[in-house]
Order: sequence, then C-alpha cells, then structure tokens
Amino acid sequence: MDILILLALVAAGVYVVVAVIWPLKRCRWCSGTGRWRSPFDSAWRPCGRCGGSGRRVRLGRQLYEAFRRD
Repeated sequence: MDILILLALVAAGVYVVVAVIWPLKRCRWCSGTGRWRSPFDSAWRPCGRCGGSGRRVRLGRQLYEAFRRD
C-alpha cells in the first residue's frame, strides 16, 4: 500500500513539472489544427474552444496559476 502512495506522489510531481515546463497541450476539439469543419457545409471555421491556435492550457497549469496568484 505504501508503494502505491509513493507512486501516486511521484506521478503527481511529474505532472506538475510537465505542466510548468509545457503549459500548453493540443486542443482535443480540433486535434491541434486550430480549425473545425462545419457540420452542414464543407467550410472550415476557427475552433471555438482554442480560438484557432490549436493549443489549450493544461489543467495543472491553470491550477498552478490560480495558487500562484493567491
């Protein structure tokens, strides 16, 4: 049981380091392309979730920024 807790703490620490070093990830909605195909047309539009950049801020980075501000 102690090894599971240790592994969970190590995994959380690695995730925090990754979120601080690489704060952005690919947008899941547009798969990182920054554009989205209209369902009824063949037109391409900028992704509404990432604003056309293809990148989103990681949850860990959002939490880091929230705690850092306070």
